[in-house]
Amino acid sequence: MDENNIKRVILKYRGLIPEKILERDLEVYETKFDKANVIVGPRKAGKTFYLYLLIKKKSADKWVLINFEDNLLSGLDANGLNKIVDYSKELLSTEKLSFFFDEIQVIDGWEKFVISLLNEHYPVYITGSNSKLLSREIATSLRGKSLSYLLLPLSFSEYLRFNGIKLEKNFEYGNQAFRIKKYFREYLDYGGFPEMVLADSMPLKNKLINSYFDSILYRDLVDRLKLKNIKLVDIVIKYALNVFGRTFSISALEKYLKSNKIPYSLEDLYIILKSLQDVFMVGYVKEYSKSFKKSEISKAKVYLFDMGYVHFLSSEPNDYGRILENSVFIELFRRSADTENKSIFYHVSEKNQECDFIVVKKGNIIEAIQVAYVINPENRDREINGLVAAMEFFNLNNGLILTMDSEDEIKTKGKKITIMPVWKWMLKN
Repeated sequence: MDENNIKRVILKYRGLIPEKILERDLEVYETKFDKANVIVGPRKAGKTFYLYLLIKKKSADKWVLINFEDNLLSGLDANGLNKIVDYSKELLSTEKLSFFFDEIQVIDGWEKFVISLLNEHYPVYITGSNSKLLSREIATSLRGKSLSYLLLPLSFSEYLRFNGIKLEKNFEYGNQAFRIKKYFREYLDYGGFPEMVLADSMPLKNKLINSYFDSILYRDLVDRLKLKNIKLVDIVIKYALNVFGRTFSISALEKYLKSNKIPYSLEDLYIILKSLQDVFMVGYVKEYSKSFKKSEISKAKVYLFDMGYVHFLSSEPNDYGRILENSVFIELFRRSADTENKSIFYHVSEKNQECDFIVVKKGNIIEAIQVAYVINPENRDREINGLVAAMEFFNLNNGLILTMDSEDEIKTKGKKITIMPVWKWMLKN
């Protein structure tokens, strides 16, 4: 390829960083261990703009940003990658550089190039998602030479920031609380994808979320996995969209496919379900057990990584009990700061009393959380008893019931239960 194009790209992206970029809550730590910082997460969660944000915090002259899907780099190979460093030093007149790479995985042999940069002690930041390599797999490809950071769609605090809301002191007790609750309802409806938040019309939001769905269907699953049964992939994704917040099993999915006369193989089903997790469209929560094997074979509950899918693509867009529970899962996953679910479970007692979320940290149960849209005479005993059963089983003195708007404190059987609105819980932690 024309070597001048590499120089053009190096200079081009220095002029494309937006003047104003809204802060995200994710913090990437500086390291002296010569490891690449890999930002992983679903498509359209804002990973590229997060690279811009990191650059804004760097010295004005000491960074190089390249998107390897740029048409100017068509034909670039592993040998061409090695010229990037020399050209960058020449153009920017400095030996000290930080490299920010978007979609570098489109170049065969990129791993050796990145590792060579790390061996020369250059800070390297990488992100990307395409059918060739998912964001989660970029870190795996570097074989221990990377640190992964998870960037999900906007948290509720980030959502407020995107809407220009700055929290006042004691906001939950003043007039601002009414405005925050209005935005929380919108957050539950349309989710936290940045483009969805900024879209100013319902048709545009609908078009965006459907384009995300198509990208996952065709680029992440059909093209990447070379699956020929496109209808099966489409049906499985839509099935997951409609059972969110509920327990799920392969046998139930098989029964559904057979009743609709959809041909399938078990191998394809497992591949599709695993891939939906890999692209951060769905997450699975298992029943807690000290036995890893018992936990793994338990029925999983399925959750989505953004509520916008529910509103526009699910057959039950107004089931706010499940939507609220789903939003709590996303926040718990975000707070775990991990790229896989190793800390969130549900619990079922011997009397079949269920607690929605059990949170594990360093092998210890630290939280039991129940989610209910509202606490009323019809469900009060069921929700409290499920939570108390988990608290007794795990020897916890404090439990939490998260609701849409209810607030209270209950003491029972020597246990303290705090009832709190989800929006307040999200903003206070």
